[in-house]
Order: sequence, then C-alpha cells, then structure tokens
Amino acid sequence: MRRTCGIIIPVYNEDRAIADTVKRIQAICAQIADYDFEIICINDGSSDRSGEILAALAGITVLTHEVNRGYGAALRTGLDYCTREWVFITDADGTYPLEDLVHLLEAAESGFDMVVGSREGAGISRSPFRRLARWILRKMVHGLTGVMVPDLNSGMRVFRKTLYVEFRHLLPLGFSFTTTLTVASLYSGRRVRYVPVDYQRRIGKSNIKPVKDFLGFVILIVRLASYFDPLKFFLPAAMGLFGLGVLRAVRDVIVVNQFGALSVILLITAFQIFAFGVIADVIVRRFQVIPSNPQLSNPNSLAGLQQVVREESQKH
Repeated sequence: MRRTCGIIIPVYNEDRAIADTVKRIQAICAQIADYDFEIICINDGSSDRSGEILAALAGITVLTHEVNRGYGAALRTGLDYCTREWVFITDADGTYPLEDLVHLLEAAESGFDMVVGSREGAGISRSPFRRLARWILRKMVHGLTGVMVPDLNSGMRVFRKTLYVEFRHLLPLGFSFTTTLTVASLYSGRRVRYVPVDYQRRIGKSNIKPVKDFLGFVILIVRLASYFDPLKFFLPAAMGLFGLGVLRAVRDVIVVNQFGALSVILLITAFQIFAFGVIADVIVRRFQVIPSNPQLSNPNSLAGLQQVVREESQKH
C-alpha cells in the first residue's frame, strides 16, 4: 500500500520564485513511486502576482487568505485541509534543496516522528548578531529539552500529521510556528532527526524582521517552558531573586544594622515566584497528556504496542 504525503507551501509575495518551486517539487514527486502526494499552496494575502501564478499552475490545490495572516497561519490552513499521513513543509523562495525530500522521507520511515532539514550553506546569515541570537535560542531550548538542536526553526521538514493535531493549540500564527513544533516535539519525547541540507540565498525580499522575531522567539520559549515544565522557568528566577535578597540583607545588616525594605521585597517576591512555579507544576502534572513511548522502532506496529501494554501490566 502506498503511503501518503501532503506538501504544504506557504506563499506571500513570491511571484519571482513560486512557479519554479512548484514545478521542481512536482518533478521530484513524480520520481518517488512509493508515495501518493498532494501539493497544497496557501496564498497568504499576497499583493504581487503570486495569486495569478498559482491559479495558472496545474496539479496543485490553492488555498487563499484574503489578507496576510502570517507564516504560521498559512501553515495551519494547509495542515487543517491536508488529510495525508505525512506532511512536508517548505518555503516558496527557492532556498531549500527540494531534491532532498526523498532523503527526509527515507529517514522518517526508519521510525522518526519528524525529520528536519538542518540548514548549511550560502543562505545562512553570518552576521555576529544573528549568530549570537541563534546560539542564545539554542541554549534556551537545550535547557528546556536537554537537546542541543542544530537548527531550531528550519522551514523544511517532514512530520506526521498526528504531530500537528496533538500540538495545534500551541502553534502560533507567525514565524515561530516551526520553533514551537520543534520544542513541543522534543519535550514530549517524540523522535526527531536532523538531516543536513544545503540552504541557498533566497529569491526576492525576506519577510523576516530580525530583532522583532528574536524577541518573539525568546518569549515563545519562555512560554513553552512555563507550559511544559514550569519549575525550569520559575525556579531559576526565584533562586536569582532570593540570592539578590540575601546579599542585600547582608549589606543592610552591615551598613545600617537592620533589614531594608528592598531586601524584604526581593525575598518575598522570590517566595511568591517559587510558589507560582510549584502551583503551575502541579497543574501541568495533573492535566498534561503523557506522550506515547518515543522508543518504539515502529510507532504503528501492533507488536510494539502489545509490548508496551505487557510492560505496563507487569508494573501493576
């Protein structure tokens, strides 16, 4: 039985590249005999000729936003429409090596829930600010998930449609869609693999705003930390304030022989943040869905499922 894969391409003002991107992906799909593909392009309120070009292309499904709603919103529209087992997302700007789709699918078939194209090559920005920003974000994710992710927000990846369904309520409408999917998958124990891909310079103008998007990514990671493991966020903040409060109290005792108002405020605030963290952690542990076993060699295998059931029965 042939497997199925939906190819989702968000499009916003990409009239210089979209036709070539679609034709390339159609030629690649024609060479992969084991899969039944559907190409879904989402015109996200483009103000150039992207809509006209998409309408003239045969063999694709075109979904349209009347106004620009954002990268994540376009992906969500395509994913909600898609009914295939696997999903491949990529950009319309000609930066990703679409020919590597076959390698991503092969890796996915070996038991992974998501396979990400880790970007290398001429298209990667070498500016000191962006390199520092990427390092900071990767370290934040490492602190949350325990995994040093090589490429946090690559827009070229293959994943199970069920992965999107599980985390849909968390996925934002902007550029942080892929970052959220990555962090949620890693934290919940999903099997994620990274495959190096040759990333090229884009055709046309980028829609990314570096400073704004970086701050958005930081807020996103803090929010995910609060959602999945609140103590990892609240406890360091509480301990930091507690340490400052102790130092201030020692200084006050030495200088004026009494506790000052600032030291008391710092210590009380530290206790409150710690209490919020404990309460949030209890809520998360009470209502969070336990992820399926990520170590199954084949998540769809009945034998693997029966083995897990036997192991659980022996525990009880």
